[in-house]
Amino acid sequence: MKDFLVPASRVIVELIKPAIIKRLTIEKRGQGAGKHYKPFLTVRDVPSKGRVHRRPALTHGRIVHLLSDLELSAFLLFDWDLSITDIREQFPLDPEKTAKISERLGIPHPAVSGVTQVMSTDLLLDMMVEGKLTQIAISVKYRQELEDPRVIEKQELERRYWEDLGIQWYLFTENEVPHTLIQNIKWLMPHIHSFDLDKSSQLIVFNTIHEAILTYPDDKIAVVMKALDETGGQEGGTYLSYLRHLLAQNAFTWDMTSVNHRSLKTGQLTASKFWITKEYEYVHA
Repeated sequence: MKDFLVPASRVIVELIKPAIIKRLTIEKRGQGAGKHYKPFLTVRDVPSKGRVHRRPALTHGRIVHLLSDLELSAFLLFDWDLSITDIREQFPLDPEKTAKISERLGIPHPAVSGVTQVMSTDLLLDMMVEGKLTQIAISVKYRQELEDPRVIEKQELERRYWEDLGIQWYLFTENEVPHTLIQNIKWLMPHIHSFDLDKSSQLIVFNTIHEAILTYPDDKIAVVMKALDETGGQEGGTYLSYLRHLLAQNAFTWDMTSVNHRSLKTGQLTASKFWITKEYEYVHA
């Protein structure tokens, strides 16, 4: 797919703005994978509906470009999923293929002032399913947008594009946002690399927190971590930061879908058996 404009149909090239041709061919937007991928659109290229976001991804470490709060929610959800191996945002669709689909369905192709536009999919995911790599395309749309018949037509063009390629396509709206899980992910993400503890320190901190959790199962985590700070003569907030780091490292887990971190109690945490048996994998900064 990355070379769909090389060689390019003369008709398509004449209908697309030279700036867009340059973006696809010279700047190689929409090409590459992992940290080397370049999104077709960045936060500087298009007006957004609300806030835009540039943030590092856990999956590949690249700065991603997200054009709305809803895109951010979808991205956080997939970036946290360990089965996702790559996420490519603002992925361009082959304009020759979308033009043919448009003609076949009798749906006008997206254009501005008669100039053909290159369509894009918000998120293209690489996912490991039962040991096999599969791709999933995600379109992110607010429900209100779907009340526009023209938006529905363009969604159908996009859906048919991925269907022709044998790739599953899904629509993601605010109905699909697991709000508690997203809030918990936002709370943990900044802390996955907040410390780079050596092996000895990792286990000392883990064991200290684990013992406190078993001793005070009915208290909120903030209360128990504050007590550890006072007992160990640490600066306030030290052990809560340690806990958030270890939670991000999966040393401890809880039902992130149902329980918000603000009301989390120590008894709701489960220690990883891999950390208990010292067979865990620690993610360094």
